[in-house]
Amino acid sequence: MCYDEKTSSMNLRTVIEQLGYSPHEVTVYLATLELGGSTVTDIAAKAKLPRTTVNLVIHSLQKQGLINAYLKRRRKIFTAENPERFMTVLKENEASLAMVLPELHALRREPSATSTVRTYHGAQEIKQILNDMIESKHHISAMLSWDDWTDLLGKPYLEDFIETRYRHYLRMRLLAPKTKNSSALKTRDSQEMRVTQFLPELVTITNANFIYANKVAIITLNKKKPVGILIEDEDIHHSMEILFENLWRQSGGA
Repeated sequence: MCYDEKTSSMNLRTVIEQLGYSPHEVTVYLATLELGGSTVTDIAAKAKLPRTTVNLVIHSLQKQGLINAYLKRRRKIFTAENPERFMTVLKENEASLAMVLPELHALRREPSATSTVRTYHGAQEIKQILNDMIESKHHISAMLSWDDWTDLLGKPYLEDFIETRYRHYLRMRLLAPKTKNSSALKTRDSQEMRVTQFLPELVTITNANFIYANKVAIITLNKKKPVGILIEDEDIHHSMEILFENLWRQSGGA
C-alpha cells in the first residue's frame, strides 16, 4: 500500500469515528465491506482482531443497521450495509435532536459573569500563557517588541510555538516596532499564518500584550524579573480589542 493510500485510509477511519463509532466498529465494518460477504473467522482475520471481539462488534453493528447476515450452506455470512446508511443515520439523529432541542434550551442556564486573574513569574511560567493560547483554539492578536520577546523566551522556543500555532490553524495579527528582526519575521508571514504590521514610530511599547478568546495577557519584558498577568474578563478583553483595532488601522492594517 502506498503512502497516499495509507493517508486516505487514516482519513476515512477518522471521519467514520467522528460520527460516533468506536475504532473496533470502524475496523470491522471496513473489513466486512472489503470482503463483500464473509464468515466471522474471515472478518476477524481481515480486521486482525480476536474472533470473540469481532462477534461482539458485529452484533453491535447489526443493531445499528450497518451489517446484515444470511445463511449459506449452513454457514452464517455477514455483509456490510451500503455506506449510504451513514447518511441515513445522521439524518435520523438530526431529526431526533431537533425534537428535544426546545427542552435542552429550557434547561440551559447562562453562566454567571466571572473574572479571573492569574500571575506567572519567570520565563518558564510565562510559557504556560502561550500553552493556554494554543489550548483556547482562538486566533490571536499580539502587540510586542519582537526583539525583546525573543530575548526573553529564546528563538528556538518561539519557533516551536509558531510551528505549534500553525499546526492548530491559529492565525495571528502582530503589531511590533520595525526592526531588522521584525522585518525578517514579516517576510515569513504567509508561511506562518500571520499578518505583521509595524507600529507608528511615536508609539513606544515596553511589554508584550496578547488578546485571544475572552482573555488578555500582559507580560513584562524585563529579563531579570519577567511577570505575566492573564486576565479572563469580557469587558477588559473588549476594551483591549478596541485599542488594538485602532492601532492596527494606524499601522496600515485593513
